[in-house]
Amino acid sequence: MNTEFKAVLFDLDDTLFDHRHSCREGLRAVWKRYTCFQEMTLDEFEIEHSKLLERIHFTQVLLGKLSVEEARAERFRHAFLNRGIEVDHNTACNAAEIYRNAYQKVVRKVSGAEQLLKTFKKSYKIGIVTNNLIEEQVQKLKNLGLDGYVDSLVTSEEIGHTKPHPLIFETAMKRLGVTPAETIMIGDSWEHDIAGAFKLGIKCLWLNLHKAECHDKSMAIEIRSLEHPEYIKSLITSLRLKT
Repeated sequence: MNTEFKAVLFDLDDTLFDHRHSCREGLRAVWKRYTCFQEMTLDEFEIEHSKLLERIHFTQVLLGKLSVEEARAERFRHAFLNRGIEVDHNTACNAAEIYRNAYQKVVRKVSGAEQLLKTFKKSYKIGIVTNNLIEEQVQKLKNLGLDGYVDSLVTSEEIGHTKPHPLIFETAMKRLGVTPAETIMIGDSWEHDIAGAFKLGIKCLWLNLHKAECHDKSMAIEIRSLEHPEYIKSLITSLRLKT
């Protein structure tokens, strides 16, 4: 007997919210302001910043050792150091402020995100599972106008662990009143979203916006866009029929 899916869990950053777009525009503003960064292309600066973000945000902010603002300044202090330049606290904070101001001016949804949520809301409970701070993610959903579609938001700050830790997914399912067999996960991160959910027996759709190589097609159905919600629903139906 096939189990009906009752809930869909979404990642937030770079799944529903176009974090990469905002981040890139923030970096562009810093890159233009400080000539030392122009030794790199903007693409190279983005890659370097992504590594700093991963290291500092996940090890310092999500563990409560630094505030978001402190960590942002720390990222740019390290970016200057990578150019062989030691800067004072004010310079690092100024770079962080330039980045943040440009970031916030271009906040946008991933294309197709709202229509997908609107369509899915008719058939499924909607949960968000995200590696970030509660206040930060609540505000993003409000700014994007997506908060009304969400039945439950679970953040790593609240749980004390980051995805792919099972407790984040388990907490979301408990609040939504569903089992892994009744749940779908949609996210862009193979490590954090797909691998974490798959280990719990959750069926997955991997949002591959940037055409990366799929790690294991047996673990998730790959989608390249959130557009065409009825097509995505048909993929979910195909997953149900395979169980």
